[in-house]
Amino acid sequence: MDRLAQYRITLEKVLHEHAQLSQRVRAEHPDDPEKPVEAIAVCDPKTDNYLLVTAGWTPSQRVHSILAHFRIIDKHIYVEWSGIEELIEELIEQGIPKSVFLPAQPQLPTSPTTA
Repeated sequence: MDRLAQYRITLEKVLHEHAQLSQRVRAEHPDDPEKPVEAIAVCDPKTDNYLLVTAGWTPSQRVHSILAHFRIIDKHIYVEWSGIEELIEELIEQGIPKSVFLPAQPQLPTSPTTA
């Protein structure tokens, strides 16, 4: 199996595992008003976008946010957003080399401050 196919499979697997964990937590706490919010894995191998989003309602508001967003571009995985610290470590443990991950925006140079 080629590298990119392995990256796609691993991203989908780990994101779906996180979504399933969310469903289990919701099932274990049916009366918790915060638990109707669920995590959903959105994986598109055609555009190479892989997201973990939340969607649902709390008692007072609609909730929809991005927990993680990865894009495969030129044999690298760009981390567009990762709100789950251990997610990248999980992907590395599953066999994706650390060197493949790149920040979506490079570190900006610091400018000297003026007094």
